[in-house]
Amino acid sequence: MEMADFFPNSPFPKKSVKKLVQIFYGKGLAAKEREPNGTVPVYGSNGIIGYHSVACTKAPSIIIGRKGSVGEANYSNIPCWPIDTSFFIDEFSQDIDSKWLFYCLDHLEFGVHAQGPKPGITRDLLYDTQIPVPQDIAQQRQIVARIEEMLHRAEEASNIAVARNVELDLTLQSYYARLTAGAEWKPLAEVASLVRRAVKTKPDEQYEEMGIRSFGKGTFKKPVLTGKQIGSKRIYHIHEGDLVFSNVFSWEKAIAVAKKEDHGRVGSHRFITYLPRKGTATSEFLCHHFLSERGIEDIRAASPGSAGRNRTLGLKKLDKILVPVPDYEEQKRFAEIANRRQLVQKESAGIAIDMKLFTAALLAKAFRGEL
Repeated sequence: MEMADFFPNSPFPKKSVKKLVQIFYGKGLAAKEREPNGTVPVYGSNGIIGYHSVACTKAPSIIIGRKGSVGEANYSNIPCWPIDTSFFIDEFSQDIDSKWLFYCLDHLEFGVHAQGPKPGITRDLLYDTQIPVPQDIAQQRQIVARIEEMLHRAEEASNIAVARNVELDLTLQSYYARLTAGAEWKPLAEVASLVRRAVKTKPDEQYEEMGIRSFGKGTFKKPVLTGKQIGSKRIYHIHEGDLVFSNVFSWEKAIAVAKKEDHGRVGSHRFITYLPRKGTATSEFLCHHFLSERGIEDIRAASPGSAGRNRTLGLKKLDKILVPVPDYEEQKRFAEIANRRQLVQKESAGIAIDMKLFTAALLAKAFRGEL
């Protein structure tokens, strides 16, 4: 694919990068040679990787990944030090605005052109790239100003979602501390029951699997499998509200509450499913406890072994783990906050994806002359 294909229908004349700027190779700077207390950012192929006391570029400068994160573009308003896995540009002709060039390069997908045993791109590839260039540099700057205004608004919305997430996290932690302060502690077996909803598979029927992410990051949908693909593997139905442990990765916080969209999905015999006793405990509160410092210590103690699949959570040991059992109505209120946080987390993840799509669409619009 030619680079020009990324700028279809642009009303602006195209010029090769070679006619606009000179591209320099980054300079090696080992981590031990850097000054960590310095104020000069050190750039790798994918962004800032440290700091130093001396710069090797002017300002502003554009840094482009040469190897590693191939083609990723970064912009520095201050002098910096790009290392040898990158290219940099710090001299600009009077025909090109540095930010306009940055957004053009950022819009391109240089990675598809990476070559070699350690995939990378050549300087000639960059030089031969054709980009749209409004003849009036003032017009370039006007369009850049519109791009950055709209990106700023989108980032503000993203920051609000992140702030809400942090606020709900702090609220839950504070609430949890208050609820457990005077709570009675009981073995898990007395407040929740192990539930196994065995599924008798049929070769031609389809089954949607559920997975659990480590580090308390919740559940996710796995590929749909037929009964034939599942074969002799034992699977079990999972219902909304189940407290689910991955018996081989619980020690790594692979513990979650099944969401509405998980209802009816299946999990292998390696998923341990508990149903809290109504009027005694909620899944959300128990999950939060097991992901807490005290809770995960107990889970790890019940998961002997070295690492990975050798650290299997024992059912008998899990049943005996003591858990706090505060007032049930308070636990229900805690669950409401936890569910709200889950929605905000989902929204935040969606915004992060939307930001990438929004940026790509915004730049495409700018290059079509529609901003």
